[in-house]
Amino acid sequence: MLLRARPTLTATTVPLKFAAPAAQTTPHSAVAAARPAAGSVVNLARYLGGVVAVAAAYYLVARLGAGFALAEQNVALIRPPVGVVVALLFRAGLRFWPGVFAGAVGAALHYSPAWAAVGVGGGTTGGAVAAVALLQRFRFDRAFTGRRDLFAFLFAGLVGCAATATACVVWIVAAGLIEPDQLAAGWLMLLIGGAASVLVAAPPILVAGPPALTRRCARHALALGASAALAALVFTDAVPPGYRPALIFLPFMVLIWVGTTAGLAVGSLHVLALSLVALLGTADGQGLFGRMPPVMKLGMLGATTTTAALIVLSLTAAMAQRERAEAALAASAADYQALVDNTPAAIVRYTADGTLTFVNETLCRLLGRPREALVGRSLLGFIPDMPRAEGVADLPVGQNLSGPAAGASGLIRKPDGSCRWYRWTARLVTTADGRAEFQAVGIDLTERRRAEAERATIERKMQDVQRLEALGVLAGGVAHDFNNLLAGVLGHAELAVSALPAGHPARDHLATVISGVAQAGGLTRQLLAYSGKGRFLLRAIDLNGLITQTTELLRLTLPKKVQLNLNLADALPAITGDDGQMRQVLMNLIINAGEAIGDRAGTVTVTTTGHALEMDAVSGGVYSPAAPGRFIELVVADTGCGMDDATRAKLFDPFFTTKFAGRGLGLSAVLGIIRGHGGGVRVDSRPGVGTRFTVLLPAAADAPVSAAAPTPPLVASLIANTPHVPRPAARHARYGGIVPPPAPRTNPAPQGASRGVALVADDEPTVLKVGELLLRQMGFDVLTATNGQELVDLFEANADRVRLVLLDLMMPVMDGAEALAAIRARSAVPVILCSGYTAEAVPEELSAHPSTGFLQKPFSRAALLDALAGVGA
Repeated sequence: MLLRARPTLTATTVPLKFAAPAAQTTPHSAVAAARPAAGSVVNLARYLGGVVAVAAAYYLVARLGAGFALAEQNVALIRPPVGVVVALLFRAGLRFWPGVFAGAVGAALHYSPAWAAVGVGGGTTGGAVAAVALLQRFRFDRAFTGRRDLFAFLFAGLVGCAATATACVVWIVAAGLIEPDQLAAGWLMLLIGGAASVLVAAPPILVAGPPALTRRCARHALALGASAALAALVFTDAVPPGYRPALIFLPFMVLIWVGTTAGLAVGSLHVLALSLVALLGTADGQGLFGRMPPVMKLGMLGATTTTAALIVLSLTAAMAQRERAEAALAASAADYQALVDNTPAAIVRYTADGTLTFVNETLCRLLGRPREALVGRSLLGFIPDMPRAEGVADLPVGQNLSGPAAGASGLIRKPDGSCRWYRWTARLVTTADGRAEFQAVGIDLTERRRAEAERATIERKMQDVQRLEALGVLAGGVAHDFNNLLAGVLGHAELAVSALPAGHPARDHLATVISGVAQAGGLTRQLLAYSGKGRFLLRAIDLNGLITQTTELLRLTLPKKVQLNLNLADALPAITGDDGQMRQVLMNLIINAGEAIGDRAGTVTVTTTGHALEMDAVSGGVYSPAAPGRFIELVVADTGCGMDDATRAKLFDPFFTTKFAGRGLGLSAVLGIIRGHGGGVRVDSRPGVGTRFTVLLPAAADAPVSAAAPTPPLVASLIANTPHVPRPAARHARYGGIVPPPAPRTNPAPQGASRGVALVADDEPTVLKVGELLLRQMGFDVLTATNGQELVDLFEANADRVRLVLLDLMMPVMDGAEALAAIRARSAVPVILCSGYTAEAVPEELSAHPSTGFLQKPFSRAALLDALAGVGA
């Protein structure tokens, strides 16, 4: 701390730093150089003035205290300079210690030689500096705001006084002012006098501040005069000696009252007044201690002043700490109240009959009422579902005050009419006066319940999707295996027809078999469309034109009382799809709508519009489109009987129907076709009101209506999609209409000429036999295999003679794809791949070769000839 004086003392060298030749110094630079010099001089002057003031204060107070010295002991009753300089150095700073040294030396010169005076001054300065350094180390608050500050002040003062007494008594003995055998007594007197000075003189200086003239100052002045008067009764001869011991309690009672009500600034002045009166009276030989022996006089006076100071310091510190704790408690209570009021949860307390005793602002805002309008009223009038004390079962925790909380859920109606769902958790608590109350916390679960409902809806949709996907996998597998069976039946039927002469009676029966196989093939194609493995011939389609052409004939198949209305949008963008499949969708939806109306009068309305579908709307339907974008909306609405939830849940299941007659895929095929086109379906239906099917189909990219390819004529399309065998319109729509194969073509090979070796591989014996017989009819020498490995072995053995390979895709040991890869590694021989699935099941890298063709089962002889021509065999 001594180093703090260095910047000020060395500031006098600053002007030399800014000195410069006159020729290089401008007026502005001269002014700038003069400012630091002037500031340094002012700081130095202030510092020297402070040192002089401290020295003067020490000297004057020391001379004043010397006036109360005991002549027979040459020792003052009190050493007031010690407390004064400790307070001054703490407030002003340790850098003013030279003032303490100068004042102490000047005061000591009055009773000791110069060399001893220097030693006494050094000891006094060292003790004061030690006391102040300890106070700073302990972060002492000069307002005495707690017991910690009081203990730090007492400890630092005691250490400083002990150091001062030790140094001074050594120099006093060395100067011969007291005898060596009086060293201990002298040290004790110096310690008592210094400690009393620190306790009495330091606090008023430490807490001193600018005076404020108020009415309270007048009351404090009157109280201070009363305290001095009461002290005078004890420490002067104003009353007889016998009354003085009893009267000594009066000034202490005043000190206790002042310490608990007025604070340290006033209390320290009362201690100072009491000490001055006691000092004056005792030094003059009056009062309670005036006629005692010198040493006892000094001890009693020190004990009295020290006790008075400790009483005031202790009480004021305790009161300050209490006020600080109360302020902290009030702030904490305010923070807690703010926390309770600002929490999003509703918090209430209520009695067993439901009377509210506390509500937070959250509940007030929720109910739209101020707190004053709620406290004292029945909670059950606002929240009927709150737990109450009408029975043990209704209590949140029964009568166990320490048990876990329990609660209930219920709705709260807000002032605007909306309702919020709250979950209340309540428990029994005991109030400060011993009453039992309920304390409940309500959490808003509205959004959570809404999210749970949405999640349940999504889960149901996901279950529907998973169920339909599982059904799709099953349908695809059934269609594949069924096509294998149909391939054998159709092939043998055609072989039988070709073997019979014209006009044979069996030819008609075989024609019926071939027609039935054709219808069964149409059913399997619907199964493949439902499973998403159908084959679409995609092109741009004018949906309005397709609807207009399709409904021309459908008007004749609908019941007579059903009116078919078209509400088609103008300039509708084209869609990309298979027109035959789209016609199948229209026929199913319109015929089902007419059957839903039945014999009653009603209307079927077909509407088209175009709009953009955003990401948040993609998941809005039951079966949503694949991605957002531009869509064409096709709506088929009827005024029929409608559907309940149970029927609507099974609407797209294969072979589900509400009709007595007729079984088929129906709407399940519609769903498969629409999903295969990247679209979506939404169904809205109410029993007794009607049904509305909304189909979303992606619009063709940058394809206007005028750019769409012309739709094939309706009559030709219907011929291509309906069999020759007459059937009801509804059944036609259900099975999709399948054309029986055309008449067998003639064998292009000359009779008896061999076209080479053909390899046929299939794990189904019937299909394998049909392929072998058909190819033999066409002039090939046929070798057969039941799996891919056998085929590869046959090919390697007859590679030079093989001219054609008829290969099934799905076989054991080695499938068709692996067998084809092994063949292509050696040869470019024509290969026809066969499958019960569509061509989309063939990997692109396999079908890309120009000598590789595809034939879907069941295939006719004509289809096989076309496939042979396609691969150049």
